[in-house]
Amino acid sequence: MKKNFSLSIVLMILLGLLGCANQGTSGNEGGDDVVHLKFWGAVPAESGPQEAVDNWNAENPDIQVEYVRYVNDEAGNTKLETSLLAGGEVDVFVNYRIDKLDKRIQAGMAEPLDTFIKDDDFNIEENFGENSIVNFKDKTFYIPAIILNDFVTLNKNYLDEANLEIPKEWTWDEYTDYATSLSKGEGSNKRWGSFVGVREPKIYEWMDKAVKTELGSDPFINEDGKSNVEHPVFKKYLDTMVEMEREQKVQPPFSEAKATKMQGTDLFLSGKTAMNWNGTAIIRSIKNLDDYPHDFVTAFAPPPKMTEDSKFLGGGTGYLDFVAINSRSKNKEAAWKFMKWYVTEGNEPLISGGRVPAWKKADQDKVEELILGENPEKLFDVESFKRVVLNQDIDIVVDTKFDHLAEIQKVVEEEGEQVLIGEKSSSDAINDMKSRMDAVLK
Repeated sequence: MKKNFSLSIVLMILLGLLGCANQGTSGNEGGDDVVHLKFWGAVPAESGPQEAVDNWNAENPDIQVEYVRYVNDEAGNTKLETSLLAGGEVDVFVNYRIDKLDKRIQAGMAEPLDTFIKDDDFNIEENFGENSIVNFKDKTFYIPAIILNDFVTLNKNYLDEANLEIPKEWTWDEYTDYATSLSKGEGSNKRWGSFVGVREPKIYEWMDKAVKTELGSDPFINEDGKSNVEHPVFKKYLDTMVEMEREQKVQPPFSEAKATKMQGTDLFLSGKTAMNWNGTAIIRSIKNLDDYPHDFVTAFAPPPKMTEDSKFLGGGTGYLDFVAINSRSKNKEAAWKFMKWYVTEGNEPLISGGRVPAWKKADQDKVEELILGENPEKLFDVESFKRVVLNQDIDIVVDTKFDHLAEIQKVVEEEGEQVLIGEKSSSDAINDMKSRMDAVLK
């Protein structure tokens, strides 16, 4: 009897310990408890992600999601990667550069999605398009949530003043002519005709976008694996920047823009520049009259082509917000359910900030309404907006080669800067780019 009593005591203790264990692992799949997911992204919570998460949580009491914001810079990306390696810190995460995602896939941080896609009969091409995903290791590791449209914003008042039309298609030569016509004044009262970029000037990023209108995907690398910068469009882009900055003086000099960290959005919305090549992120700022007070209408034009025959009118347009699942997540099934919802109907609260959904079944009239807001004619030239920003007929360029990309970017930045500050000719810089890149790629 004493033996049975002792055994009962042991069993009670074990059951108690198991109960504690179950409480300690709340969130694991297979139990009756609520699953808790952590969803990491770089968009400020108040700009849509928190509302998206709240919408999900209200409809899915068994899977509750917490949004964690990280800053999309080097420090922020390092923080994300450190957290991806730590258990329980990240379940679903958004990547904003394909080379960053490539690095994470190679390091085993992202979970292959093919089984989830197959089991749910989730047609990627039907939902997102034929070229929406680049496979790594013959597997699918992400789904894009948005299409990032690059475009040129133009101050409609300045266009009218100069008697210029809103371009529907143009080359860099024509863009330079516009910049010259739209420039005005001197010194502190100078109105620049052009500024290329959202934040302080970056050479590789915008050269890459520009030459893609002519060359398509992976413009810096030939099919034989060597660099491709001897193609005339690379020199053409540098020469165009030199002409606008140092010869015509219709764009802020690179050295000044870099030293003072000029911001394209600030310059454009304060009226200090007439044109700004940027992307959909500026739309949120255009509507933010508290921080960017202005009384002019913004018009939209596609990125300039390198030549008249350039095929890809949207050289800077492509998929973005690459959503993935952490390979170390303990709740992958739940993570997939949330992720599939988010990349389709779930990211609607982010549309008003200019994030155009990649989901092909999104209601385009609603997308337009959410982006432009009420009384859009006060701030936007609606016709050019629809023609450029919501254009779904653009050939989207998708890169597939990412080896040594960071080193290639460094070479382009260093050699390009030498050209823009007048220390090297564009020909010499291109030759040096070629030899340095080939050494890296070899």
